[in-house]
Amino acid sequence: MAAHEIRIADPRAMFDTFSGSTLTSPLPIPDLFRGLEAIAIALITREGKLKDANRGFLLVMTRCSPVPEPNDVRGLFANPRFEDIIARTQDPFEGTLYRGLLSLGSPSGKAVSLHGSIYAHNGDLLVVAEHDIVRLETLRTTLLELQDDLAEKQRHIIHLGHRAARLQELADAAMRDRDTLLDALAHRGSGKGD
Repeated sequence: MAAHEIRIADPRAMFDTFSGSTLTSPLPIPDLFRGLEAIAIALITREGKLKDANRGFLLVMTRCSPVPEPNDVRGLFANPRFEDIIARTQDPFEGTLYRGLLSLGSPSGKAVSLHGSIYAHNGDLLVVAEHDIVRLETLRTTLLELQDDLAEKQRHIIHLGHRAARLQELADAAMRDRDTLLDALAHRGSGKGD
């Protein structure tokens, strides 16, 4: 099954499709977080194999081109790179290997930026990240403002089009009047010489 054929409503089926196997054992990510899309959660081995993921992380994977294989998602980490994360020392207070902006996607293709943390978890990596909702809302507000500006400009263009049509009508009428006047003068001038 291709990535675009995955049923988004069923994160377990998405993971089964990506991993190529049916999961029978309980997964590390609680069901409470499985269906979330604004938050991406994944458990990845240090070798880069995807062990578990919620819908948000799987959606990020499907937006990448080419879609990474679940057996090796190292290439998904554009910045910081997966190798750089593995090489980091765990923060003794927070338990994080990394905290900050994560760019996921192919270096030559589309990347998705998320804010999040990567934790060391039983020898694996636990990725917990979220889409920047404030930034999305700001972009949405900006888009709405631009749409309003565009609508205003379109109304102005329509008004100018009507005005130009009216001016063209007046110019045509003036040309007809001029032609009529020239014809009258021509007939008058030809009548004097008789």
